[in-house]
Amino acid sequence: MRPLRLEVKNFTAFRDAAEIDFEGMDLFAISGPTGSGKSSILDAITYALYGRVERIGRQGIHQLISQGQSTMAVVLEFAVGPARYRVARRTSVKGGTQILLERGEDGAWVQAGEGADKVGVANGLIERAVGLDYDAFTRTVLLPQGRFAEFMVGDAADRRKILTELLGLDLFVRLGERAGQIRRQAEADAQAKTALLETEYAGVTEEAVAEAEILARDAAERERAAAAAEAAVRALAERWADDARAIADLGACERDLRAACAVADEVAGVLEDVAGRTAEIQAKIRERSKAAAECERTVAKAVAAREKAEATWGRAIDLAALRVRAEALGEARAALAAVQEELTQAAAAVPGLEEAEARANAAVSVAVGDAEAALEALATAEAELEEARHADLVGAVRAGVRVGDACPVCGRRVEVLPKAPRAVPLSRAQTRLARARDAAERARTALAEAERARDRASEATRAAVAEVTRCTAAAERARADVARVEAELASALGPKLPADPVATIDERATRLEELEGAERAAEASLDVARQELAVAERERDALAAELAEARGRLGSLAAPALLDRARGLADGIPEAPAPPVGTEEASTLMSAATSLSTILQGAADTLAESLAARSVGERDVAREAAAHLRGLVGEDIDDLGVAEIVELASAASTAAAREAATAAGHAASVRERLANARAIAGQIAEHRARADVFEALAKELRQDRLIAFLQVEALQLLAAAGSERLSALSQGRYGLEYADDEFSVVDTWNGEERRSARTLSGGETFLASLALALALSEQVGVLSVTERSRLDSLFLDEGFGALDPESLEVVVEAIEQLGGDGRMVGVITHVQELAARLPARIEVEKSPRGSRLRVGV
Repeated sequence: MRPLRLEVKNFTAFRDAAEIDFEGMDLFAISGPTGSGKSSILDAITYALYGRVERIGRQGIHQLISQGQSTMAVVLEFAVGPARYRVARRTSVKGGTQILLERGEDGAWVQAGEGADKVGVANGLIERAVGLDYDAFTRTVLLPQGRFAEFMVGDAADRRKILTELLGLDLFVRLGERAGQIRRQAEADAQAKTALLETEYAGVTEEAVAEAEILARDAAERERAAAAAEAAVRALAERWADDARAIADLGACERDLRAACAVADEVAGVLEDVAGRTAEIQAKIRERSKAAAECERTVAKAVAAREKAEATWGRAIDLAALRVRAEALGEARAALAAVQEELTQAAAAVPGLEEAEARANAAVSVAVGDAEAALEALATAEAELEEARHADLVGAVRAGVRVGDACPVCGRRVEVLPKAPRAVPLSRAQTRLARARDAAERARTALAEAERARDRASEATRAAVAEVTRCTAAAERARADVARVEAELASALGPKLPADPVATIDERATRLEELEGAERAAEASLDVARQELAVAERERDALAAELAEARGRLGSLAAPALLDRARGLADGIPEAPAPPVGTEEASTLMSAATSLSTILQGAADTLAESLAARSVGERDVAREAAAHLRGLVGEDIDDLGVAEIVELASAASTAAAREAATAAGHAASVRERLANARAIAGQIAEHRARADVFEALAKELRQDRLIAFLQVEALQLLAAAGSERLSALSQGRYGLEYADDEFSVVDTWNGEERRSARTLSGGETFLASLALALALSEQVGVLSVTERSRLDSLFLDEGFGALDPESLEVVVEAIEQLGGDGRMVGVITHVQELAARLPARIEVEKSPRGSRLRVGV
């Protein structure tokens, strides 16, 4: 993973938006004073990728929001090999987090899969893209303060887990899991096919095949016997065919005549019912037509009344709008009265306030005179005190001095004593000064109070005048509003407005609503009348349809053709009656249907007598045909007719053929199932052999075998590479070894002494862990079993300030070598000598507003 661009806003010390473009930066320093926010740059990267920061954890992440801000946001663009990604993560002070992971495609950003805008899904996508979880990332790529040496001296299980992810050794875990899956699937397939043999193929043997073939041969013999019997019966049936056809024609015609007679009887009954209901329906239609016409007249009157009212007063919506204006008139009048009252009160207050202001000005003049007098008295008291002090000093010097003594001031001998000055005593002068100062302070206080009173009076006067001005303007506006609303109402209510326009409008609206209600009631009554008329008309149409259907059913009987057919089969069949033509009367059609039923019934009886006379000869043929079926059918067939015996023969032949086919198919199926069973047994052996192979492979790929071996090999190689680095960093004193799941330090200055890396001092631990980190960054591409596992970037944030100049020089050279092969290396330090040695710098500057970033070369 290689960062390309980082944007932060309201993140720790970065209150304003800040951006770092990492493009083209291979080796650089992140420098700045302590507390400026250098480590916050690494925090922003881990927050963007994993939603976590080492020094805060996952739960308190909102604590990183800049003080006084509601939301922090970080955007990180990064590359994993040729793939480019962009993740934007935002957290509010309430703890809610939003995220969006995008992938670069053809120069544009698209959402990186389903759920890439949900925190849980996006975190998983990022972890899979980077190839490292949070713990591995903060021990191998981004090394924050406090985590720098954990890979070397931390928990052995955590170290192996990180190495597994970093070197792609989980490939062997997945291979082992896949081998286990294949073994389990092979065992399941073997068990399933074994169960199949024991259930579906139970009893499938050579003996079962032989038994099925015997049954098939017996069924084929029965099929041949049944076919021969059917042929003999059909030959007899053909001999009887002519008589049978005549008998069949007689029977069919008799059945048709009786069916037509039944239809004619049914139609006659329907027509009798239709004739009875027709008069009732016609009376109902006349009555309901009259009621509908009356309702239409009522609706017309209601519509006319409503339209007249609307033409005079306007529609309901117009009255509603007019009522709003009438209410506005009342409000405008009330507002005018209120503002006029305010104007009267404000104007009445102005003279009194002006007089108070004049009195305050006079009081200020008096206070000014008092203050000036007090100041003059104070100056006089101060002069008297100074004079008293001087006199007191001369008296003190002269006291006890006689002529001939040495002068206490100049040291010469006093020849003549000076006279003492006459002045006010010092204590009295001090008392007068204190009183003068008190008087001056009281005068100043009184003057300040008078000026404040004057200012208050002036302000009150100005406010009262301004209130008069405001009320005057408000009164003018209120009068204009009243006039405007009155003009609007006059167009609808007349130039002389009623005393209560709202009540007048309400009365009109109520009357209009009553008229609309009467109109709706009339229309509802009309709808009911029309629906009742429509129901009666539908009943009439239904009767007409029944009449038409009855007429059609009589016509569909084709009675003339049916009676002509009967006359061709027997004598004494009458002619068909002439059908009624052009009539719509149900009673006439009913008489015709009754007459036709009687004629059809007589014809059917005549054909029945002829059929009974011709059916006697069929018994002899039927008995001869039945003899051919004895032994083939189990039922008694002596009383059956020829046609029925033919059907039995056909059914027996078909059943025998079906049984023979079934037996033959069963025999073939048993043979095929025996072959399948043998093939399944072979497959079971193959599945069991496959299960054995993959069970052995899964055992070899277990974590405690191949992966553990590869982990130890990798750690030993890292220890060797790290030992070279550490030897250079420690001027040849220390080396590294790996044994028994722990890194040890070899001290060449103390006789190759070996001791745990946990025993190193702080500075020594820094050098050792740095050497191991540098070795890991260099060797991961060689040790990895996948191409993805490449550490394209390394960030160091710890310990450079504790190094002496010589060690720092060695460390800088090692870092410069590491950054020269296309890998990004970032060093966080406040050591200016180190920052100056690196080819690029990101400087973090503190300010009261928040930290700022400056990229330099």
